[in-house]
Amino acid sequence: MNAIKKRGPYSPLTSLHRLEFILQHKSDTLLRNSLRVGFGQVQILQALHRSVPLSQRAIAQKLYQTEANVSRQLQLLKKKGLVSITRNRKDKRLRETALTAKGGKAFAKAEKILSAQHKELLKLLDDREVKAFDRAVSHLLKAL
Repeated sequence: MNAIKKRGPYSPLTSLHRLEFILQHKSDTLLRNSLRVGFGQVQILQALHRSVPLSQRAIAQKLYQTEANVSRQLQLLKKKGLVSITRNRKDKRLRETALTAKGGKAFAKAEKILSAQHKELLKLLDDREVKAFDRAVSHLLKAL
């Protein structure tokens, strides 16, 4: 508790939030320049890569985003041929989204780009710091 008081109005979580914002911005720029796909779109591709097909609502819930935002991103991904959107056979009101082969390849490339970016950033920390950071973030995520 004393360490937090010494930092004034800012906490380690403020720094973590800033780190996340900057990392997301840099990732978005890197992905747009390399693949012409933004970070938010890659998050959708990742959700679909892990479990397909998904409804727009399910994607929004997984990513903690609004359905409107997901809908907008899905339309962009569909125009690029990275996802397919079809009506559910049992319930015509529902639409299911899945990765296309092109979308799977784009996601694999994005994963490599982001992995390389993360490795470069983590080189700034020694092994002990990386493990401590990972433990702390994992503990906080479990609490949420």
